[in-house]
Amino acid sequence: MFVVFSDVHANREALSAVLEAATKLGPEKLICLGDIVGYGPDPEWCIDAVQGACQVVLCGNHDFAVLYGSNEFTEAADAAVRYHRGLLMPRLSSPQTTPEQQRRWDFLKGLAHRHVEDDMLFVHGSPRNPMTEYIREMDVKLGMKKKLAENFQQVRWLAFVGHTHRPGVLTESLQFLKLQPESEFYRAEAGEKAIINVGSVGQPRDGDPRACFATVDGREVRLHRVAYDVEATTRKIERSGVIPPEFADRLRTGT
Repeated sequence: MFVVFSDVHANREALSAVLEAATKLGPEKLICLGDIVGYGPDPEWCIDAVQGACQVVLCGNHDFAVLYGSNEFTEAADAAVRYHRGLLMPRLSSPQTTPEQQRRWDFLKGLAHRHVEDDMLFVHGSPRNPMTEYIREMDVKLGMKKKLAENFQQVRWLAFVGHTHRPGVLTESLQFLKLQPESEFYRAEAGEKAIINVGSVGQPRDGDPRACFATVDGREVRLHRVAYDVEATTRKIERSGVIPPEFADRLRTGT
């Protein structure tokens, strides 16, 4: 059994709760699909925790934006990115740059965009565009057959994604399954392709503010939700004076 999670977004309290819950399940390994940073108040702690706990860590679009910038973000999202870059980026001419700061920066720069293991693909965004493309339930409702077919062409059996912050299972027959946490599971049969969104640890957007992660045990995929101290995180966002307060509001509602 292994654990897959994504979209931590610098939320220390949520990540701490997920790592504690996941560890109790006794997984063989932990895989992070990226976006360790962005939006939240604790990028440094979250980078250290993910680096220490996970055997596989991928690069998300917010991780990439902290390193190299992005023209695709809203002004609010970009404000958080700029704040995180200021905390994380080493300055060669500054005596204040620490070895820990350099290590975190090098860690982000070294993150891969995709990981393949047996017949399973792990990316942040989508199989055909690992960094930035969204795979949404709405794609099914709108009949985006070409987009979805091209993505499934990149999948041997299972693909695990994040990015949308909305968990669920997209089957090759174009059904989007919303699993009830813990009580329901998706059984991945041989020869039946699926793209599994593991939701978000640090900023859920499916109406449930609890942190989300997935477990894979043989062919059974389950979603898990974990409550955490949301108000502790929102207070830090509000006290930062830099991170837009709307990101605190999103954590309270899970939207």
